[in-house]
Amino acid sequence: MLKKNAVKILVAMLWPMMCFADGTIDSLRAKLKNYTGTQDYYSDTAKVHLLNKLADAFRYINADSSLQFSKQAIALANKSDYFEGKAVGLYILGSTQYVMGNYFASLESATQLANISNKKNYQKGIANAYHLRGLVFLTQDEFADAIVDFEKSLKVSLRLRDKVKLAKIYFNLGICYDEMRKPEKAFNYLAKGMEVSKDINDEHMMSMTYNRMGETYFRMGDNTNALLYHQKVINAKYQDNWENAFAYSGLAQAQLALKQYNQAIINAQKSTGLARKVGSLWDEVRAMRILSKAQAATGNYRAAYNSNVLMNKLDDSLSNENRQQKIDYLQLRQQRSDNLRLVRENEIHEQKSDFNRLLITGIGLLAICISIFAVAISRSNTHKTSLNKKLERRNKSIALQKDEIALQNEKLDKLNETKNQLFSVISHDLRGPFASMLQTMELIRTGDVDAEEREMILDRFYRQVSQITGMVNNLLVWANSQLKGIKSEAAIIDAVTVVNETLVISGFLADDKSISIIHHNSKLMPVFADPDHVRIIVQNIIGNAVKFTPKGGKVTIDHTENDKYAIIRIQDTGIGITPEKMHKLFKTVGKGISGYGTNNEMGSGIGLLLIKQFADVNHGEIKIHSEPGAGTQVMVYLPKADRFNEQFV
Repeated sequence: MLKKNAVKILVAMLWPMMCFADGTIDSLRAKLKNYTGTQDYYSDTAKVHLLNKLADAFRYINADSSLQFSKQAIALANKSDYFEGKAVGLYILGSTQYVMGNYFASLESATQLANISNKKNYQKGIANAYHLRGLVFLTQDEFADAIVDFEKSLKVSLRLRDKVKLAKIYFNLGICYDEMRKPEKAFNYLAKGMEVSKDINDEHMMSMTYNRMGETYFRMGDNTNALLYHQKVINAKYQDNWENAFAYSGLAQAQLALKQYNQAIINAQKSTGLARKVGSLWDEVRAMRILSKAQAATGNYRAAYNSNVLMNKLDDSLSNENRQQKIDYLQLRQQRSDNLRLVRENEIHEQKSDFNRLLITGIGLLAICISIFAVAISRSNTHKTSLNKKLERRNKSIALQKDEIALQNEKLDKLNETKNQLFSVISHDLRGPFASMLQTMELIRTGDVDAEEREMILDRFYRQVSQITGMVNNLLVWANSQLKGIKSEAAIIDAVTVVNETLVISGFLADDKSISIIHHNSKLMPVFADPDHVRIIVQNIIGNAVKFTPKGGKVTIDHTENDKYAIIRIQDTGIGITPEKMHKLFKTVGKGISGYGTNNEMGSGIGLLLIKQFADVNHGEIKIHSEPGAGTQVMVYLPKADRFNEQFV
């Protein structure tokens, strides 16, 4: 989740560590020319200082130039043995690599800075190195690793009394604990950060901290305080369009939860305008999602649909950026794993060589000692005992390395299995629909159809695209869960409301087949589950019910509960499921489970696998009863909010 907002929150943490007042970039370049040709220590250190100034000045306007100048500074500092110049150059290099999104290189630069700073006990370099490492881990949602490095930087910054860095570290620690759903610790660090920000009069950090406090209160369900803290950002003398965009959407989501729908719409629209103005795609998607929900809640379904369509388009662009970051980070982890494997292979090879040399030496000494005098026999035995102990220790080390290699092979096997399933779905379930779409487009392109046939073909083409879109969305969500694992961001929600929101979209599919959807709005106890997971579960089940129900059929939705669970029951009058496929449910995807609906709708079977995984991770259950020709009944069991702690925690 945090990756989507990384640019906004984290680039603000990397303002230059040095405040240069020597003039413009042109003046710095002019000064640099004065040192050309001189080679004494003092002129070299001054040149290193200028190169670092230029690298820092270019960091946010021309990253490539910044990389060039920082590398020149590091090389010259190494040559002249100027330690502090090298440390500053490494920090600017790592910061620039971070801004460019090259997280592996940034992490390597930060680690190198930490190593040399620890050797020289250079406190400022240590604080900068661990702060930069923490930012890289925070960007990748590795919160536990980020906390370790932030706390190391915090310890040093407290000794240095560096209040500018302290404000940022406290803020970042607050983010980590908030994302880990530990609000008490989050508020503790955010409050400390606010105190320091006020002390140094850093109004931008104050604005960011107020916004984060409001978001944390909202996640706790305290909408009143969420409104209060977001309003502080709006009312402040210091104004920043980026922070105001987040504040207005924060107000809107709290007002939506309080059923103040009209005010939520107004603030969501304000947030959308500001986000578009500053070019923040993440903030615009967030605001559009809230706006769509608020419009639907007021009954303005057409406006809600239009907002949802625009939000999905923006979210696709954002997802592409996030997907590339995810690929970069996977490559980072793979490269680190490869490096570790090579190091261990070299260690094993060196251990074997050392053992062979020791063994040969021992045997030679033993032969000489036996031939010269008997006393050497005792000493030789002692030496052999020592060798055996070393061999035993090394064998244990090799065994541990073999276990780790076996674990890595197991992970690779799982990834290969996921890849094979993906290819199965693509080759079997997507190739056919795409071929059908090409045929449809060919008919339209050649113009061999009259107006009535053209209208019918376009209608069929629209349904094909809609169905394929749903399949691809399920495929992407499932593939992501296989690579990263599913995480539940559970909250107290109203399951009936989630069903109503889902029906706004699903109703269009049912109308196309003249299928009536009857929803009995029974009042249920709130449930404790991830709202997005519940929405996907309900959407897939209703979609399957419509898909396998003939025209003119009926889908009935009602609600009940028992001591532990709230139950969503979805019953259709469709064709049912054969016993053979019932045994394969939730176990496989692709042609082994997929099939065509009553109107030739295609599917992949991934939706069933997804809803099973989502139900399990939210401590729920899915039960299906079906007979061929007699329809299907699906029951979704979700833990009741008032019983969750005593049952599952």
